[in-house]
Amino acid sequence: MQPHTDYATYATRRRRAARLYCAPGWLGFLVLAVVCALGVPRQASAAPGDWAVSCPNDSSGEPRFLDWYGNSVPIVDAKQRAIATKACNPKQAGAANVNVSVTNNGASAIYVAFTNYSTQMPGQITWTSNCTVANSQVTILPGKTCGASVPATAGISRFCASTSLVPSGQSPNCNLAQTHNQTMVETNFGTGATSCYPTTLSSCVWYDISVIPQNCTPQAWAANNCQNTGGASYNLPVQLACANQPTYTCKGPPSSSPYGNANYPSNCGNPVANCAGNSPSCDNAYFWPTPSPAPNAECQPGQTLQITFLAGS
Repeated sequence: MQPHTDYATYATRRRRAARLYCAPGWLGFLVLAVVCALGVPRQASAAPGDWAVSCPNDSSGEPRFLDWYGNSVPIVDAKQRAIATKACNPKQAGAANVNVSVTNNGASAIYVAFTNYSTQMPGQITWTSNCTVANSQVTILPGKTCGASVPATAGISRFCASTSLVPSGQSPNCNLAQTHNQTMVETNFGTGATSCYPTTLSSCVWYDISVIPQNCTPQAWAANNCQNTGGASYNLPVQLACANQPTYTCKGPPSSSPYGNANYPSNCGNPVANCAGNSPSCDNAYFWPTPSPAPNAECQPGQTLQITFLAGS
């Protein structure tokens, strides 16, 4: 299966930091609600153009403003609040949704975050009512599964998990997973008009696992398998699956062999194989930015992307 061109481009560029800035006056507050991002920290201002919007994790909450330091404050103006609510709930505007399930097969509770790649803010996701969400992280106990619904408009995004909760007042950001050496589950939600293949599909999600070190490049991989470029982006073993689509499995323990000192997980497939997924002898994750064939696949309408955090290291 060949990935859609838009996703192939994303796969080669997704390591670059995405920092979008608020654009007061350009489509007004709507841009604020769906595009503005945290950039270089600066003094917070009372002007709406200096704020980003944080969407609630479920229908029980309301969107709030976030200042440049990630502090959350209520949206007082009724008109702005209404626009933010509509932007945070694309389902109300008829957008297709994609189902996701996250399972914890490990021995400890995990805390899972979902981040929009462009804005570096919590992505639009609705977790099932039996799951506990705090500070944009869902708590999943050992042996439990949480379901979620993600709008096809969510676009390029990332899931990440840890065994400790990000403190209140700090926004979890899976775009910093490489900095924190966390395993990245990379997703690209879309419709046939934006990123699905074939383009007739009503919705889809492309998915892959990435353990690429923060400063790894194709040239650095060719030189020495990205030694001394930040260490593998890996903290938890994970498996991605979707009905009738490739399954990717990436497990540890981390090892210095055979790919140098980056401490890549040792049971994560073969990053230089000529096949992808479904077998330990094939490429199951991105160890570096541009392998061929690329270990990513498309989950199509009616299917559920299954993310399973595995037992072990």
